[in-house]
Amino acid sequence: MKAKVNKVVMKAFIRKELFIRDERGDTNFISILVLLGIALALAAIFLAFREKVVAWVEENVATFF
Repeated sequence: MKAKVNKVVMKAFIRKELFIRDERGDTNFISILVLLGIALALAAIFLAFREKVVAWVEENVATFF
């Protein structure tokens, strides 16, 4: 009986360690947060300097065509 309990405890310990050390998905989560931060920063810059950005784009498009 004691051997079975030890076996169950060891399996639980191993599973806990594997769960703690597992790093799958962390890289994707961090890269999504970085991309979201960049998108929000660009949106804030565009909202703050909307008239200047629109004027600059219109001027460059006009000179291109």
